[in-house]
Amino acid sequence: MNRRHFISTTAYLSGLCLLPKFLSACSMQAKLPSFGIITGNTAGKWLEADPQKALETIASLGYKELEFGGTMGMPLDKLKALLKDLKLQALIGPTSMGAMNNPEQLAKDINACHERGQKFIVCYWPWTDDGQNKQADDWKIVADNLNRGGEICRKEGLTLLYHNHDMEFLPLPDGQIPFDVLMPQLNPDDVSIELDLYWIAKGNQSAVEYIQKYPGRYPVFHIKDMDKTAERSFEYVGEGCIDFPSIFRLNKVAGVKHFIVEHDNPADPELCVRTAANYLSKITY
Repeated sequence: MNRRHFISTTAYLSGLCLLPKFLSACSMQAKLPSFGIITGNTAGKWLEADPQKALETIASLGYKELEFGGTMGMPLDKLKALLKDLKLQALIGPTSMGAMNNPEQLAKDINACHERGQKFIVCYWPWTDDGQNKQADDWKIVADNLNRGGEICRKEGLTLLYHNHDMEFLPLPDGQIPFDVLMPQLNPDDVSIELDLYWIAKGNQSAVEYIQKYPGRYPVFHIKDMDKTAERSFEYVGEGCIDFPSIFRLNKVAGVKHFIVEHDNPADPELCVRTAANYLSKITY
């Protein structure tokens, strides 16, 4: 064998050896780095009946982060010790729109989050009423209120999240989408979005499109599924029709770091918690 033929043959064989690794790398799919749960509604009465046992189960299923208010019926020091033992992070606590214009109330909410060791604080509802018959100017006021509260939260070491429902994505009488009124008005340094993947679909909009439209604004996803009926109600995560892999492929674009399971009213909370964990621990995208 001459030298030229030897070199070319060696290179060819080396390429064949590397090809499987190359193809494997090309076909590799990502998995979620971790996932958590909002306990109040999702774990519901199951957790209320025996918080310690439920939290032990939650940890054993692979959940790493918790969104909750209060102390789950336990003394705070006992709860914190239990969470530390179980390697569960208290991540997100609640506030309200009323607190955005009430410094005393907001200070209490912030202090409660600090006591639990949480890093985010979330406003779940943009109104102090039922939210009916709102116009674009009303949503601009919401943005102003959130910016005001968010600045205070930031200075106190917390990130304010705003949690959407479907109303943010249903057209106003003038045709504007409320979310498109809100987002340009919100200061991204002071207010981030906890994007609920069920409610945006319920509002007939695409999470994929809105992640691309406002990149980097969504540090937290609420992982909530939709059933396949005409009512489009809640479903256990992984058993509905939300295309989570398509959304998760945009995780870097979204800026998401935390994936929080939610179901507003599960018939069987423990089964709901187990089903979601089984799905999210295996999903690739």
